[in-house]
Amino acid sequence: MKRLAAFFSALLILSCSRPGTGAQISTVDLVPSRERVFMRSDSEQVVTSWLPLGLSYPSARSSILYGLVIMEAPLLDAQHKPTGQALRRGSRVTVVDSTEWESMGAEYGRWYRVHPEGSGGDGWLDSRNVALITTAKGALSCGFLERKIGIAGGDSVYNLLVLCDGSAVSLVDTSALVFPDSFHPSGVTGVAIEDVNGDGVPEVVVQAQTIVSLQFLGSSPLSWEAWLREKGGSWGAIFRYNVGYGTDQGNSYAATRRAFSSSGAGFLDTVKVTTDIVETSGQGEFRTTIQTFFRWNGSVYKEDPRSELPQSGTVAAATAELRELPAGNGKSVARLHKGDALYVFDRADTEQNAGGKTGFWLHATSRSGRDGWVHSSAVTLSKIDPLKINRQVFLGK
Repeated sequence: MKRLAAFFSALLILSCSRPGTGAQISTVDLVPSRERVFMRSDSEQVVTSWLPLGLSYPSARSSILYGLVIMEAPLLDAQHKPTGQALRRGSRVTVVDSTEWESMGAEYGRWYRVHPEGSGGDGWLDSRNVALITTAKGALSCGFLERKIGIAGGDSVYNLLVLCDGSAVSLVDTSALVFPDSFHPSGVTGVAIEDVNGDGVPEVVVQAQTIVSLQFLGSSPLSWEAWLREKGGSWGAIFRYNVGYGTDQGNSYAATRRAFSSSGAGFLDTVKVTTDIVETSGQGEFRTTIQTFFRWNGSVYKEDPRSELPQSGTVAAATAELRELPAGNGKSVARLHKGDALYVFDRADTEQNAGGKTGFWLHATSRSGRDGWVHSSAVTLSKIDPLKINRQVFLGK
């Protein structure tokens, strides 16, 4: 998280004007660097076609609000020759159509047929100069910029995240959120502006895909999500988690997240990520589910490994009740005694008092197979490897 914070401390979100105004953009910021964001094709022969990453003009066509010209660009005719008219940085255009990708020197590009605001006819623009805006709220708008390069013996189609807020634009290589020290093709699959944690401040919610391995192309791209929030003129990731991934060997995981208020005060101070894991081997297929909790520390949601579930539990109180429902509701399922062993798989959202002590109600199963809820004040927890337990049960060892 320290490297992530350092990365975003330099991320100044620059802005674009509201649709229809055509105001000038002051600067275009490239994050983390021009060399990485606008990486050129390598010299290897292109022999492999990779799975395209993120949104593209064809896939997002119905949701594109407008095209934003990020660099002054000549308007071209149908033969892609200059018409003598240039569109200034910050101009808005309606994107009507797109050509296929083609080689443009050391890079790839495509051409957009556009209708400029206030113009009587259409023209063509180099796609490398046009950001496609898909969502806007107030002065803030977001979208993507299409990219294609040849890399590591393959060609990769992906995109850059575009953030506009004020008088400049930021183009972000989203893979820097996952691999801050090396480039991996990465594409935005969705972007929204919403107050996702209920604190009254809008965040930019980004879903993306990132190539993990440049050699083992049978592995699926890593899918992930991040929440970006502006503070003091900079935008930072206050939360990020991996949504899904699969390997050549058949191993995979898929995760979902849920934000909630552990205090009941309204602000969603906890994010619970539930990850379903599949591991394959010559002995069979092993499955398990892990619950990971991220708690708000005043600036970001920080993972708390101590609260990851499932865990092994041991009754620490002299006696405790395993109840049918949490919060002490429902009838008693079993009376537990000090030293009894439990498996704890989940917990209630909010802390509650029981016997004068505050804690969470834990969803647990005893060694005898009784299932119910027990208060955390009566139990000590310790980490286990759920896949190891899974294998032991499956193999009878």
